[in-house]
Amino acid sequence: MSQKLSDTILEFTGSDARTVLQGQTTRNFVAAETGSVLEGAFCDLKGRVIADFCAAIVRDDHILLRTDTEVANYLQSHLQKYLMFSKTRMTASKLSVWASRETADSDSNSVSESKVTVIRNGEFTEVWCNEDPRPNEVIDANTYHANRLTHGEARVRSATIGKYLPQDLNFDINGLIDFDKGCYTGQEIIARLHYRGQPKRRLRLLTLASQNDVVAGDKILNVEGKSIGTVVECVAHGDECLCLCETVIDIDSHKASIQDHVATPSALQRF
Repeated sequence: MSQKLSDTILEFTGSDARTVLQGQTTRNFVAAETGSVLEGAFCDLKGRVIADFCAAIVRDDHILLRTDTEVANYLQSHLQKYLMFSKTRMTASKLSVWASRETADSDSNSVSESKVTVIRNGEFTEVWCNEDPRPNEVIDANTYHANRLTHGEARVRSATIGKYLPQDLNFDINGLIDFDKGCYTGQEIIARLHYRGQPKRRLRLLTLASQNDVVAGDKILNVEGKSIGTVVECVAHGDECLCLCETVIDIDSHKASIQDHVATPSALQRF
């Protein structure tokens, strides 16, 4: 079973690093302190999420940014046109990403050029570092994945690039959007929903009674065969399958199914 997480660290170096990310993400990079960690999203012109991220500001001219490896390939291509005339270079880092049970030195994140630690739900630590030496008490990717889903921490995969508004993934509730930071790609649509609308779908953790070939993007159907949501992420958990889904608000009033298997609200949900 894999120990490393399926993530890539992108490095942004140069005097315009903060400015580029300020204009392309949902977070305020200009106001963030050196040594801080920001989580947010890149969106397209329609306000749909094309990548989620966790970023560490090493220096004003050096920012590390973690995202899913397949999504990172898309993101690198997407950002090239914005980097073309800036004083910023984007490269793939050699750092790997791990999840660990190792007790952190403090209850806060830590950032350096060679190692970043991010505290997760008071239980695990996400560590970005070289493979030699790797972190102590590393846990397998599936265990960490399941823990993340039970806490409602949604991630975008290659199959779901451009499929969801940030609100569909609870990014507004979880602090991944700064609504007072000013303009960025997709900002107008995202802000309009926040201030004038009401999200029609939110995240729920659903359980299938057995492990199935469910994948991100699969539809959730009601008894009439109408789509009432989709699977954002899923992971095997014992003999069951945990599915973090964006669904209609009143999902509890529906008899839902995924790939013809009954999907029920999970007692493991912690959000």
